[in-house]
Amino acid sequence: DGQKMSKTTGNVVDPVGVIEEWGVDAFRYYVVRELDIGPDGNWTDESFEARYSAELANGLGNLVNRSLSMLNRYRGGMLETTSDELAEDAEKWITKARRNYESHQIQAALISIWGLVDRANQYVEQTAPFKLAKQEDQSDRLNDVLYNLIECCRILAVLIWPVIPDTAEKIFEQVNFDGSPADFELAKWGGLAEGHTCNKPTPLFPRKDLEKK
Repeated sequence: DGQKMSKTTGNVVDPVGVIEEWGVDAFRYYVVRELDIGPDGNWTDESFEARYSAELANGLGNLVNRSLSMLNRYRGGMLETTSDELAEDAEKWITKARRNYESHQIQAALISIWGLVDRANQYVEQTAPFKLAKQEDQSDRLNDVLYNLIECCRILAVLIWPVIPDTAEKIFEQVNFDGSPADFELAKWGGLAEGHTCNKPTPLFPRKDLEKK
C-alpha cells in the first residue's frame, strides 16, 4: 500500500504464508518482477494476484499447457516435423534476456522473457491450431505450428531458470527434454528433433478463484 513494512502497523508480508498458498516460484517471480533489488519495492496483495493471474497462470502457464495439450490431442504427443518460423523472434528475446542477466538486470530479463511468452501466445491466436486440426489439407501447417510452440516452451524453461527454477524443471519434464534448464547454452532454436515425444501437461500455475478471497 505504499507504506513501509512495520510490525506496528501490521502490514508485514508473511512469505511463508504466500509460498504455502501460491507456491515458491510465484513468490520469487513477483519479488523480482515487481520489487526488483532495492529498498523501495511496494508489495500489495492486489498486484501480486494480478501478476500471478495475467503473467504466470494466463501467460506462461497457459502457453505451456495448451501447447502440450494440442500436441497430445492432435499428434499423440509427437513432433512430426521441425520448423523455424518463430526462431528469429525467439533469438531476439534470448539475446535481450542474456544481456540483462549478464548485467545483473534481473527484472529487465523477466520483461524480455515475457516478450517471448506474449509472442508465442499471440502466435496461437494467429495460427489457430484448433481450427487447422479440423482441416485435412492443413496437416503439415499444423505440424509446423505445434513444433514452434513446443520449442518456444523449451527455450522459455531455460530463460526462466535463474528466477523460477522449479517451474523450469517442470517444463523440461513435460516437454520430455534431456539436460538441465540451468544450461543457458540450451536456449538455442532447434533443440527438439523430429519424432520427439512430449509428455502430457499438468498445470504449472493453477488458476485461483480470486473473487472468493
